[in-house]
Amino acid sequence: MTLKELNEESYEVKISCTVL
Repeated sequence: MTLKELNEESYEVKISCTVL
């Protein structure tokens, strides 16, 4: 996994947590 993919993944998690 590249650093870019890891960043995008954590970004999606932050969005999900914000929505919930």
